[in-house]
Amino acid sequence: MNIRKLAWKNLFRRKSRAVFTGLGIFLGIGTFVAISSITMRMEGAVRDKLDKFGANILVTPRTEQLSLGFGDISLGGTQVAHARLTGEDERSIRSIALSDRLRMVVPYFLTAADTSGKNLVWMGIRPKDIVESRPWWKVQGAELSAPGEILLGSEAAVALDKGPGGTVESGGKTFRVAGVLQPTGEKEDGMIIAGLDDVRLLAGSPDGVTFFEVAALCKDCPVEGIVAEIGTKLPGAKVSAIRSVVESRKAAVDQFRRLGFGVSAIVLTIGGLMVFVTIMGNVQERTREIGILRAVGFRKRSIRALLFWETGWIALAASVSGGILGSVAAFAGAPLFGAERGRIEVLPILVGTAIGLALGLLGTLPPSRRAAALSPTEAIRSL
Repeated sequence: MNIRKLAWKNLFRRKSRAVFTGLGIFLGIGTFVAISSITMRMEGAVRDKLDKFGANILVTPRTEQLSLGFGDISLGGTQVAHARLTGEDERSIRSIALSDRLRMVVPYFLTAADTSGKNLVWMGIRPKDIVESRPWWKVQGAELSAPGEILLGSEAAVALDKGPGGTVESGGKTFRVAGVLQPTGEKEDGMIIAGLDDVRLLAGSPDGVTFFEVAALCKDCPVEGIVAEIGTKLPGAKVSAIRSVVESRKAAVDQFRRLGFGVSAIVLTIGGLMVFVTIMGNVQERTREIGILRAVGFRKRSIRALLFWETGWIALAASVSGGILGSVAAFAGAPLFGAERGRIEVLPILVGTAIGLALGLLGTLPPSRRAAALSPTEAIRSL
């Protein structure tokens, strides 16, 4: 008799046993595919959210530290800039070959000015860039929206004793306080934030830029390549990656990925053990049947092949159905974990099917060897 046909007959003859044997693989692969699919979607969501918080590349004028002195008298040191940054440099940055990997390029201009009798630092930024470059800012009052409006850092507001709706004088011009920043723990707490053009006019530098913040999309993190290209475009500038930001984002995404793989591995291990225990019990229950097959001439190799075919069909059906169910569950449950549904991931289904089939066949090895070694005499004694 053909071994494959006999395996099929045995499966249909013991439907409940076949279902129970495949249940471990079905649940294991379904959970693996669901976790893997959700992890892939959440990994992208986490990466996108991390990319929205701050810059990871800083572009500043290249400077050189010079020591000043006369004879044996040291007068300290000073920094000399080799070139100044301008608004034209933003277009140069956006023209690099990897421009599609840039999320934002934000120019800043800083200047110190007398403000209602207090010497404070002004930060110039385009109002439209605040949402992307400083999403963690919380403003009491209104956002910066029109020329002549300013935001006060929490410490600057205390120093000037001003709040939303108040006014300050600087450079012969009156500015209205739109809002006050809640404390951030950064230097902007002591600054005045205004529109880029307003601060440039206040300093008498209509196209000046103190520094650029560049945010590179961190998928595959080609930060070093972007730094090199910007440096080529702006030879007079110092372009540096903020390593702590880049590495922390990569570490967060990698740790999340390892967590998903770890949970999946535990689930698959439990599923494999369920298969092993089920098939071992199946062999013990079929002692009489296996002994009769051996008595009528079935070789050890045929007994092993019979069990492998039976388990193989079960593992294949359970893996495919578990993979499909897991993928559907991940698609439906993705929004609950803060990820978009997107398209159904095929790779986890293929990998899960292969792993489930391998688990079924590997779990059959010890029981099949024991079954093949069973002698007809032992089977007769068990009757």
